Amino acid sequence: MRGGDETRVGGFLPAILVSTSALKLSLAWLLPGFLTGDDVEVVETAARCASGLDYTPSAIRSLVHPLLLACPVVRLGLLAGLGGPRWITLLASLPTVAFSTAAIALLHRLARALGLTPSGARVATLLYALHWLPLGYGSTPFPRPISSCLLLASFLLLAETGERPGAGALAAGMLAAAATAVRWSEAVALLPLLAFAALRTRGVRRPVLVLAGFVVAALGLWGLFDLWTWGRPFASLHAFVDLTRDPNLGGFHPRPFLWYLTMVLQWAGPVLLALAACGWADPRSRLPLGIALAFVALLSFSPIKQFRYLQFAVPFLALAAAVGWERLRADRAWKWVASAALLLYVPLELERTFHLLGGKSEAALAAVRDIARSTPPVRRVALEQAWAYGDRLYLGNGVEIRDLPPTRPLDRARVREAAENADAVALYAADLDSTVEQTLAEGGFRRCTAYERLRSPPVLLYRPVTLPCPAGGSDRD
Repeated sequence: MRGGDETRVGGFLPAILVSTSALKLSLAWLLPGFLTGDDVEVVETAARCASGLDYTPSAIRSLVHPLLLACPVVRLGLLAGLGGPRWITLLASLPTVAFSTAAIALLHRLARALGLTPSGARVATLLYALHWLPLGYGSTPFPRPISSCLLLASFLLLAETGERPGAGALAAGMLAAAATAVRWSEAVALLPLLAFAALRTRGVRRPVLVLAGFVVAALGLWGLFDLWTWGRPFASLHAFVDLTRDPNLGGFHPRPFLWYLTMVLQWAGPVLLALAACGWADPRSRLPLGIALAFVALLSFSPIKQFRYLQFAVPFLALAAAVGWERLRADRAWKWVASAALLLYVPLELERTFHLLGGKSEAALAAVRDIARSTPPVRRVALEQAWAYGDRLYLGNGVEIRDLPPTRPLDRARVREAAENADAVALYAADLDSTVEQTLAEGGFRRCTAYERLRSPPVLLYRPVTLPCPAGGSDRD
């Protein structure tokens, strides 16, 4: 490597790490809402550990992430006086921010280990760092940026280990098991990891060591840790397997096998795909592209599918795309296309990131802040999709929360039952019709406030006619 390249690499990597970390922290603070409820689980479990919040995690969850990573950070924050729900949410997001940032540095090293030039490694790093999946979810408490980082580290260990693998291969297997404890579905990455281990040495010793490390770590993180947290070894894994056998999938919406393929432009993005296609003729692109495709194909067997599940495929697509960028840049006739692709990629991915995070439950949080400040204090509330309001984070342990499942329109009988003797009712505006409004009026409720924030579903707050409507206040917690 020439001195000039070393200087550019040395300045580029810290710049991308610092800038993306600052962006993720800003987004985490400015948009403290929630996206699916999985993020609330992490925050509430950490708050339960750190401050005694009355919350019971889902039985299908290994608690490695919220207890070993998020809880210590939240506890330190509480000791420093940062005890409000907005601070707790931010603090619980810090491990995800840190791991998602570390993954960028790991990807840069992996690019060099797989033979990319310094320029190609920088491009792969940029493509990964700014992709909407790792950037957007990296600013939240979601766990998959953490598991992706652990899996990247396992591949990097194998890529940088020489002919005598030893501890490196064992550690790679242990990291893969840790990633699986963070989210069970990441277990499918073990197969491409074993294949990668075999290809690096053309033998069986390294895959065997990887598998041994995986088993040892699984016994500790899946077995003993569940014994400590759930009272039974492998309890959360058993519950997860039972969920997969449930014909109703626990209420999840099933998707067809080829859904990830048919939606590839949505989750991967056109620029990444086009550059990866340009790199196919180069043998360096085929291994990372094969790993990405294998991961997506293995996840496709599950009927439960979401774009965020595919985060581990993104770094390997970025590696293949960087090879394609190198090929374009080396051709004088196509050099301008390589530059244009990067110029187009940045605003496209930032827009997609902001689009994702703009759909957080900010309107619901604005409503629950006013509910929490109500005078006299509320004793029971009815909330449509309670996770969107942070569940107990903003209301505390002493409030009865009646959770209404979202339907369009809402079921009138369910609304009547949930609203009975409630001090506040908060519902999505889109799920209301005249019959629900009439039901609330007959129950003695009046509409108080409408909340709208970015792309968040608008929320309407109702209070009994005998209680004052909230005056509204600052969004600070």
